[in-house]
Amino acid sequence: MATVQAHLDQVTRTNGRIEACQREILRRLDAVEAGQVSLATLTAHTHAALLGNGTALPVDLADDPLLEKYLLGQPADRTSTSRALVEWRRAAIAASAAELANILEHQYDPSPTDTAEARLLRYQLAAITREELRGRGVTPPSPPTSTRAEDRSPEMIARRSAELARLWRAGESTGLFGDPELGGAIDLFEAAERRGHGVPEGQLAAELRDLHRALGDRLAAGERPSAAEELVVRHGSHQLEVSPEQTR
Repeated sequence: MATVQAHLDQVTRTNGRIEACQREILRRLDAVEAGQVSLATLTAHTHAALLGNGTALPVDLADDPLLEKYLLGQPADRTSTSRALVEWRRAAIAASAAELANILEHQYDPSPTDTAEARLLRYQLAAITREELRGRGVTPPSPPTSTRAEDRSPEMIARRSAELARLWRAGESTGLFGDPELGGAIDLFEAAERRGHGVPEGQLAAELRDLHRALGDRLAAGERPSAAEELVVRHGSHQLEVSPEQTR
């Protein structure tokens, strides 16, 4: 009986290794298939760009780690009307070289709470910062090999969320517009300001203060507000609505 049991145990272990091997083969086949789809999509976009149709790559494709080194070294976008890029170009011009060098260092820092969209914006903001420094005769540091955070532990997430909340609560600053993860919160706040036209000035100021405070609390809690959501801020008998829209 002992010999039979040992044989059965050996068979079970062998079957386990075979199943694990099969799972790994299936995983690799899925990865190859996904890579082929991504390559086909990239080829299609490249062909379209050569024909003059410079449509943006899908986020999931543009965020591929294989493209990161190229995105990290991309030239500054001086033509986009995206809210985030327009405001950063203006803020970077007004900032000192020392301030820009410090902000660029932070723009290169990996963030444990960023998304694919935030990383793509990070590359664009950093490109503007680099070009602004070069225009002043300052040689910026070389980009890192990656800005993807390896440590996304709860402790690191809480630390980053607290940092963003402090930056937001401090009010308008160069660093505020230079941080990609605050782009959504800025979009929401500016959309609320636009929709506040017609509201009595004192009432609007109070509602915007409430909104600013609420966004700071959400950032501290680990959320990343986005202009794609619907947000209603109530103050007294009035309410200020922000409808879903994309402003960047």
